[in-house]
Amino acid sequence: MMKEGHAKVLAKERYYIIKAGLQTYRLDSFIRTIDKQKGSNKGAILSFVRGLRFSALLIYAIREILSGSNLTANWGHIIDEDGELCSRECDIIIHKKGHYSRWNGGNPDPIMDFRFILQQNAIVVISCKSFLEKSKIEQDYCTDMKRYVDQVWLFAECCGPKSVKIITEEAYNIGYNHFFHLYTWNKSTDTIEDAEKVWFDFVEKIELLKL
Repeated sequence: MMKEGHAKVLAKERYYIIKAGLQTYRLDSFIRTIDKQKGSNKGAILSFVRGLRFSALLIYAIREILSGSNLTANWGHIIDEDGELCSRECDIIIHKKGHYSRWNGGNPDPIMDFRFILQQNAIVVISCKSFLEKSKIEQDYCTDMKRYVDQVWLFAECCGPKSVKIITEEAYNIGYNHFFHLYTWNKSTDTIEDAEKVWFDFVEKIELLKL
């Protein structure tokens, strides 16, 4: 159960801060007009950059939740037990503190901070998506990552209001352990529905990793 009182208020505050920044770029009429101009990225923020921002905001939140424990979260690769092969790129790795190597993180003001995490220290991998549909769920990614960690989670910024159950079932069938989303968005009506309870569930599951 989600803690009550200040713990719940602070978790709610974190949720709405993350959601507000991402949602603004999804609903703004100017941004949407540019996004619809197929075949040209001139003047638009690349989807990769927006996706990286989403995963970064989640990493900051996860680090805060895990503060005081021996766990943290980073963007990077997992190195297998033989030290030979790397996993696919991981949007988020929750792992025991420390890393095998670090790209650019030694800079006092890094632009990129990419970590290489030993397999025995990796706990959870979270795949982050922007607008998620059932057909966009990556089965190969989940299968490949299960070679490195037992827990692979899926987190979408948003999905359609009628897609939550379908995506959840498909994600579980494929092998993801959990599916989370920040909100639902009806493209036809621009209706947004918060997923505050889903966020609280996410926070609880992160908290349980500390035990």
